[in-house]
Amino acid sequence: MTPRAPKMHEPLDLDFDDVLSAIADENMPSIKASSARPFVKWAGGKRAILPELLSRMPGKYEAYTECFLGGGALFFAVQPEEAYLSDINFPLVLTYTAVRDDVERLISKLQAHAEKHNKTYYLDRRDQLTRETDPTTIGALLIYLNKTCYNGLYRVNQSGKFNVPMGSYKDPTILDEVNLRAASKALNRAKIKQKPFFQVPLVKDNFYYLDPPYHTTFSSYDGSGFGDNDHRKLADFCKQINAAGGKFMLSNSDTPLIRQLYQAYNIESIEAPRMVSCKGTQRVKEKELIIRNYDGRKSEPDRQPT
Repeated sequence: MTPRAPKMHEPLDLDFDDVLSAIADENMPSIKASSARPFVKWAGGKRAILPELLSRMPGKYEAYTECFLGGGALFFAVQPEEAYLSDINFPLVLTYTAVRDDVERLISKLQAHAEKHNKTYYLDRRDQLTRETDPTTIGALLIYLNKTCYNGLYRVNQSGKFNVPMGSYKDPTILDEVNLRAASKALNRAKIKQKPFFQVPLVKDNFYYLDPPYHTTFSSYDGSGFGDNDHRKLADFCKQINAAGGKFMLSNSDTPLIRQLYQAYNIESIEAPRMVSCKGTQRVKEKELIIRNYDGRKSEPDRQPT
């Protein structure tokens, strides 16, 4: 059988004002029109640095793989023909699956949440998230809670129970039917799995984007945390990707440990806006790293760590 030719990276147009500058970059591939964007807000989301990420995508790859899905900003920006998306957060994975496979019923349930929203209703739905078993109901609950909780945060206690208080929004946008249908279309051919990063398949010529809980920052996404040893395991996984002939791009904090773990690769420092309070106007810029095992748009990894 003749092997398939690697697909050209062809990112799509975004509704994000902060990404428009990337369109003018002469190094960027051609761009098509699309309205799909993240349908949940996630701590560490990548909307603010999408131009930096898009400009560093490899020119060619076979399939797109994302191991810490979260809000999926880069996936929705790229909208690849073939994608493998995974996250350890089970309710989040069920939500993506519901958006892909059952979007109209999901929209109907979100409409009901929007009509009934108040503090008592919010607290009842927060408890229901832990007890619920129907995937689409879980998806609607997670989106509703994400849109109405404090600062759009997803946090669980050690028992795995969502415990974020309700935010003080006057008129939260609980239901965005247009975007949910666009996201459903974008996810149509994607494989969506609940897996830890180290169980994700390694495939030659695939592109892997890794956006883990940042070193020394918030990591209570599923109750288990993500400590120094997890970052070391992730660095070893990246070494496995490299050995398998895959290409990876990783985002992380600019800390001595992260620089030491990835010293064999291409490390670049960028400035990224970070929230310092619940007010969106109170932001600071902090250094973070983009790490790759390839340079520019070359088709093969440049450095082979020992």
